Amino acid sequence: METPKHKLTKLAQLITSLEADTSDTETMVYNLNKLSAEELESVQSYFSGSGIRTFSKTFLQISMASFISGMTVFFFIKFQAELLVLFLGIAYLLACILIFFRSTLKAPTKSFLEIAMNRGKYDRIISLTAIILDERYRKDFQNALKNLLILKNIN
Repeated sequence: METPKHKLTKLAQLITSLEADTSDTETMVYNLNKLSAEELESVQSYFSGSGIRTFSKTFLQISMASFISGMTVFFFIKFQAELLVLFLGIAYLLACILIFFRSTLKAPTKSFLEIAMNRGKYDRIISLTAIILDERYRKDFQNALKNLLILKNIN
C-alpha cells in the first residue's frame, strides 16, 4: 500500500514540529491534543520505529569491510607467490580500505549521549501520545456504551 506524497509531506512537517517542541511539555501536549486519532497513531508508530538506525548501519558497514579486508590479507599472504593473485590482492585490499574509510567518513556516527538524548525525546513523545490515545479511546468506548444503553432502553 502506497502512501500519497501529500500525506508524507504532512507527516514530515508534523514530526519536525513535534521534535522541535520536545523541551516544552505543555506545548507538546497542546500540539498533540490538536491532532486527530489517525495522526496520533502515525506519529506514535513513526517514533516507536525510529532510533539508532544510522549508527547500526554504519557499524554494520565497518564490521563487514573489516572482515573482508581481513580475509583479503589472509589470501594475499597465502598466495603471494603468484603474480596475478598478488596484483588482484593488492587491488582488492585497496578497494576494501577505500570502502572502509568511505563508510566511516560518509555517515557520521552520533555519540552515545546524543543517541540517548534523542531516544529520550522520542520516548516522551510516544508516552504522551499513548496517554492521549488511551483517553480518546476510553471516551469513544464510553460514548458507544451510552448509545448502546440508550438504544436498549428505547426498544
